[in-house]
Amino acid sequence: MKVINVELTVKPGKQKEYEAFIDKLVQGSRAEAGNISYNHFKKIGTDNEYEIIEHWKDADAVAFHNDTSHFQAFLSGVGAYLTKDPVIIRMDYQEK
Repeated sequence: MKVINVELTVKPGKQKEYEAFIDKLVQGSRAEAGNISYNHFKKIGTDNEYEIIEHWKDADAVAFHNDTSHFQAFLSGVGAYLTKDPVIIRMDYQEK
């Protein structure tokens, strides 16, 4: 399984607009065949820090996701909401 965490810091005053924008990505990603889970969280104690936590079946599922229209729309539009580049952490998880 592939696990991806994405930390996003949103410009003050843009949170509601950002949340509507990101919902399209979340809903589209959850509908993909190779998705295990896809969630968007607001960090506790902050007004503008968020995290996406994604679980994918395998590398092929991630590659498919990266080519979807909802992910491409995210890439082209998310910069308008952020104060800095996203921090992306990619991990492998293997059940024993």
